[in-house]
Amino acid sequence: MKKYLAVLTVTIKEYFVYRLNFILWRFRVVLNILLPLFLWSSIFEKQAVIGNYNITVFTSYLLYGNLIATFVFGTRTFDISSDINDGKIINILLKPVSFFSYHFSREIADKAVNLFFAIFEIGFLVWFFKLNIISPNNLLLFVPIFINSVLISYFINLSLSFLGFWTTEVWPIRFIFSILLFFVAGNYFPLDILPKPIYNFILVTPFPYMFYLPAKLLISNSSTSLGTSETISLISLSYLWLIGSYIVARTVWKSGIKSFSYWGR
Repeated sequence: MKKYLAVLTVTIKEYFVYRLNFILWRFRVVLNILLPLFLWSSIFEKQAVIGNYNITVFTSYLLYGNLIATFVFGTRTFDISSDINDGKIINILLKPVSFFSYHFSREIADKAVNLFFAIFEIGFLVWFFKLNIISPNNLLLFVPIFINSVLISYFINLSLSFLGFWTTEVWPIRFIFSILLFFVAGNYFPLDILPKPIYNFILVTPFPYMFYLPAKLLISNSSTSLGTSETISLISLSYLWLIGSYIVARTVWKSGIKSFSYWGR
């Protein structure tokens, strides 16, 4: 355990080596929060309700969702594909550490840094713009679903990184995945304001369970709550995607490591 704590600590310290890069990165994160807030605020000036959401509930969804996103979507798994292509993965495989525990420690470090600063950034925005938000609901139900979201995202990102065993062009695949994720996971709006057929189609993909479902649980109240049967259905699908994403990640890893070869120093 001590060696993985050391990995976590070193990873956190890496972020503060290049301070300007770090500041610009956090500035970009704040802009990503402000843009949808301003966009939807202007829309709510013309109509008081969108779907079942008023501006307070909608704003709460966006802000709570951004907190969730900083932890769920923050990842260091992109390092794995470059390590495979460069042959550096051998340095980890030959050491007395678990490959998956090592990278999961780095993953937690990245998520912890993201979440720590996001709390202050969102708190500042709420204070500065005097935003009205509702208190979070369903916390007991939210916690296991949130953990599910983190793990589904992690296993999917692992699977994408393991494509480095067969191709050096992993970055374009990850980029397309990221763009798709932001639109269909519910980052910019609650998915249930979409037409019902589109909403139902998106629910069979893993994306809503990484963002929409945990954010929806936090803002659910009498007017925007999920029905009991729908909640049970979504939670069940969330766990199915967790199992499925884990199996896919392990399968791709086992297949890739068997075919891996590298010539270098």
